[in-house]
Amino acid sequence: MTERKLALAGAALAAAVAVALAGIGGAWVFAKPSLSSLPKGPVLARAIERGKLIVGVRRYPRPAPPEAPTPPEPDGFDATLARQVADSLGVPLELVGLDAVAQEAALREGRIDLLVAGVPMQSAQGIAAAPGSYDIGQGLVVALRRGKVQEASALRGATVCVGEGSGYAGAVSQRYGAEPRSYPSSVHAASAFMAGECAALAEDGEVLERLMQNEEWRFYKPLESDLRPPSDAAIRLPQGDSVSRDYLAAALRQWRADGTLAKARGARAGNLQFEITLLKDGFVCHS
Repeated sequence: MTERKLALAGAALAAAVAVALAGIGGAWVFAKPSLSSLPKGPVLARAIERGKLIVGVRRYPRPAPPEAPTPPEPDGFDATLARQVADSLGVPLELVGLDAVAQEAALREGRIDLLVAGVPMQSAQGIAAAPGSYDIGQGLVVALRRGKVQEASALRGATVCVGEGSGYAGAVSQRYGAEPRSYPSSVHAASAFMAGECAALAEDGEVLERLMQNEEWRFYKPLESDLRPPSDAAIRLPQGDSVSRDYLAAALRQWRADGTLAKARGARAGNLQFEITLLKDGFVCHS
């Protein structure tokens, strides 16, 4: 074999080895440990030892006939994400539906392990949040088609209905100088808006885009899209447990990457569309 052929053969072999090593190295670089292999801090370890994870979530009564109110039930979206956490730990889930005023106290007092209840109004002493948001949508603002507010710039000082724990409350306040008015749920906020209690409604774009296709929503129009919450809808836990916090952050990243969050959001949009549509049939939002 000539020197040239030997050189070419050597180069080819070196290239093949490099590709193989790159493939192996790539596998090492991109391989991600499963959630089950990640360490759990005291909060999550206690839940595993107890044999169940206790999570506080938002709650609200579903639309019902005026004469037949229903008791408050856990928010379905919050519950779905709480169940994902419990499943990742391999333990059953216990949901605790909480009103807004009781949520942080329940976490501080140890009655719940985690709190999954949307965007906190403000940072609270003794409570930490896992980095990342479990609600990843873009908001939409709608108003009465022939109302006082005809463009986004007119929202300054105007009332905007939002559901409890909605990140869009901070968005409309910071971007437009609007005055968000919070209601027990997105359904209650939509009901209040349609009753004329607010000049506009801010909600997830996927939800409102579905509703705008309904005949009874022809009286409303979109004012602004691509509304981004300034704060995360975070999974909250007692302060001081960085290991559990990191585990939850990893879980959020995985669910965003594998489509779990997108599926949960799609289900939420469908449920809210159904519940809000019930309002046209004479059902009401009991408080």
